[in-house]
Amino acid sequence: QARSVSLRGMAKEEALLLVKNEGVRLGLNLQALAEEEQNFQRFYEATGGAPLAIRWAIGQIKQRGQSIEGVLNSLHGARGDIFEFIFQRAWSLLSEPAKKILTVMPVFAASASKAAIEAAGEVHHWELDEALGQLVELWLLEASEQLDEAKRRYQLHPLTRAYAHNKLSQVPDLERQARVRLAEFFETFAIERGGDRWSWERYDEIEEEKDNIFELIEWCFENGEGEAGIKLTRSVNFFMYQRGFHHEFRLFGHRAIETARKKGEDAELAWLLVHIIGPIETTGWNLEQAEALLKEGLTIYENLEDYQGIVDALRALGTTMSLKGDFATARKFYKRGIALAENLSDELSVIRFKRRFSWLDSIEGNLKKAKEGFESILPFMRKHENELPLISTLGNLAEVYYKLGDYETAFKIGSECLHLAKKGKIRAAIGAILLNLAKTELGRSNYSKALSFAQQSLELYERGINRKRIEETKTLIQQLQEKLGK
Repeated sequence: QARSVSLRGMAKEEALLLVKNEGVRLGLNLQALAEEEQNFQRFYEATGGAPLAIRWAIGQIKQRGQSIEGVLNSLHGARGDIFEFIFQRAWSLLSEPAKKILTVMPVFAASASKAAIEAAGEVHHWELDEALGQLVELWLLEASEQLDEAKRRYQLHPLTRAYAHNKLSQVPDLERQARVRLAEFFETFAIERGGDRWSWERYDEIEEEKDNIFELIEWCFENGEGEAGIKLTRSVNFFMYQRGFHHEFRLFGHRAIETARKKGEDAELAWLLVHIIGPIETTGWNLEQAEALLKEGLTIYENLEDYQGIVDALRALGTTMSLKGDFATARKFYKRGIALAENLSDELSVIRFKRRFSWLDSIEGNLKKAKEGFESILPFMRKHENELPLISTLGNLAEVYYKLGDYETAFKIGSECLHLAKKGKIRAAIGAILLNLAKTELGRSNYSKALSFAQQSLELYERGINRKRIEETKTLIQQLQEKLGK
């Protein structure tokens, strides 16, 4: 008639109270631990809020004269009799497949799906179900409450993670094999969900795994698995850009390029230069560097006679030159690119070049021509509702109407654009749309709404790398605050 009951770690406030009480009981001055937020946060995370671990850790300070830092290192490294006390009995009860699964779980930075665990542990079918069942029953793994097995997540308690990580460190070959298998799994996983394309219908599934994927990419580049790192980076490159993970996008892109250069893989290098590093450096307004990298990619594609690659490089270069203010050179790149795209019968690329031409008209002040250009391609873009070009086109058109002084139409189109961007969680675009809506509301003298839009925009921009937009938005906010007397 017995049943197991899970006693989860205490809440942070409860753990703090226990620390203070233990300090009084043992006559210890724990002020540095209890009152310094950063110290206590690390302590709380290391113990997972488990009362036994908290009391053991404070006992180490009292009985053995250890520093807080020393105790934290012991907890993170699973050193100390507490780990044998908690885990020895449970470990002895586990089957070999369950031991293997528990041992490889630290390769996940966050919670994991059953499919990912299967890939990492190479335990399958009935044995996997039995292993996960054992680990959950003994509370070595915690399972989420989803009834759908495909959506269920498994994660380690911090103390269990430390114990398992200690076990894993004793078999380095197992860790490498698990991580390489996991990189292959997540590459396929991300590609199936559109992470290497503009489409974002299944990006939420990738975002749920982003911590696992990002840590795995970093591990690949740090541990001699550069090819796997490049493949995994490519599988999530559009996802990273659209969802606003620009710091990771830039970091992984440079690591991928470094690896491709060392391996002498020209086709891979050109793709990375044109589709990752060139665009992200342009986004960050490192325009000289972006131009040099994109021209290098273009040259490689020309040598390889890769015409689609040449088209993509010319479009990216035109954008960079436009932002540099060199409109004549930008038009040259666009003209060459659209001619080649037409020869390749690449309709989508032709439309994208037409959008770039209209964007240039807008920058140069040819607003009527720009409006006509954007409106002429809008029907085609609406056929691709779940892709970024529609959002970009609507955003450009809203900005043109704003410049023309038609604030009502600008607001209407901008609102539709914002709805689509939020629907797809396209953080890379939401900040720009909000900024344009703020300007539009300023034009309509709706200062409070304009300020709200501008503040939301700044919050998104400050998470990214676009320094120029941050400065522009801050200036607008200051202007609006002055108008509102704030």
